[in-house]
Amino acid sequence: MYKKDHTTPAWLLLLVSCLGLLLLNGRPGISTTDEGRDPMEGREKKLKAFREKRGQFFKEDPHSPLKERDRKKFRGLLYYPIDLKYAMVGSIERYPVEPKPLYANLPTSKGTEKRYVKHGHFKFHWMGKKYTLQVYRPLGGWELFLPFKDKTSETETYPEGRYLFIEPMPEGRVLIDFNRAYNPFCEYNEKYTCAYAPQENWLSVEIRAGEKRFR
Repeated sequence: MYKKDHTTPAWLLLLVSCLGLLLLNGRPGISTTDEGRDPMEGREKKLKAFREKRGQFFKEDPHSPLKERDRKKFRGLLYYPIDLKYAMVGSIERYPVEPKPLYANLPTSKGTEKRYVKHGHFKFHWMGKKYTLQVYRPLGGWELFLPFKDKTSETETYPEGRYLFIEPMPEGRVLIDFNRAYNPFCEYNEKYTCAYAPQENWLSVEIRAGEKRFR
């Protein structure tokens, strides 16, 4: 449900990933989008349920990133209205791993860099133009990581960019829904170290979907 911000302990990442799958699927053991089913079927309802559960996590869970004073007055996260035109189906074009993988050093909130493997890229069209987002994975791991930044980062969303979930579909396709764009934990608490969206994932367009700034 609350995919990593690359600051969270491994056991918690596993727990919240499982919770996220249960939430989106409604039952265990089934991929996010069942084979032969329209991925947009019931999507708005699922997104509303996801946001409600995420709000409960921030308000009630002992692992919430909120500071205690913020939890006491917490009334929910801020979102753009759900708009399914921001949900896109496609494939991740994988980069070769032989003779060695491609690597990228992503900046972090602590002024350091964190190294990732460049897993592949996702291409999509928006308002008549083609865009590409790079997809990463941690060294020694296989969980995919997609940070991005867009023009709303200058005014309405977290200035250093947000993160995206990658939802698996049959035949190697994926669903990337900007309605599920979310903030890294360092937006809520400076004790966390968060990887920022690198310049190659800066979009020259407004993505008015997903989570807004906390303050």
